[in-house]
Amino acid sequence: MKHYFLASLFTIMTLPMATSAMALTPEASVKEIADNLVELNPITWTAPAEKYHMVVFIDNQCSYCSDVVKKVQQYTDAGLTMSFLTVAPPAIHDKVISDMARVWCSNSPRESLRNAMAGFLPNNDTSPACIRTIEQQSALANRVGIEVTPVMVVMQPSPVVFIGNVKPAEILKALKH
Repeated sequence: MKHYFLASLFTIMTLPMATSAMALTPEASVKEIADNLVELNPITWTAPAEKYHMVVFIDNQCSYCSDVVKKVQQYTDAGLTMSFLTVAPPAIHDKVISDMARVWCSNSPRESLRNAMAGFLPNNDTSPACIRTIEQQSALANRVGIEVTPVMVVMQPSPVVFIGNVKPAEILKALKH
C-alpha cells in the first residue's frame, strides 16, 4: 500500500486502509462502495461541472469532518461531487448512529447535515429505517477498512483516498499526477 504524505493534515493512499487483514482489494472496495451507494441514501452535493465523484465518510463528532461539510460549496465549485456517508467509530458508535439518523430522517437532510456538523442537531425524531440506513453506512465503512474520518474516496477505477480535510485544489492537483 502506498502512502503519500503531502501535508500534515492529510494522506493519499489506496484502499483498503485498515491495518487488519482485509479480504477486499482496493478495486473491490471501490466496487463495494459503488454497488451499495444508492441504497445507502447518501447526502449528496452535485458539482455543476463534475470532474470527480467522491464518497466522503464522516461522523458528527469529527472537527475535520465539520470543516469538509462547511466548505462543500468550494468542493462542488471545483468539480468535485460529494456524497456523504456515516462512520460510527466504536467508542461513540451509539451516539453517532442516533445523531446521524436524525439528520437523515429530517425534512432537509443537506441543511440538517450542515447544522449537525456545526453542533446543531435537527429537532426531529428518527425512525427504525433511518437508524438501519446509518448502521448500514457504517457497516460498509467497516467492510472496506475505513477506520478514521474524514475519508474521501474518489470513485474511479484506480482507487484514491484522501484522509483529512484536504482542500479541493490539492485534491485536483494530486489526481492529475
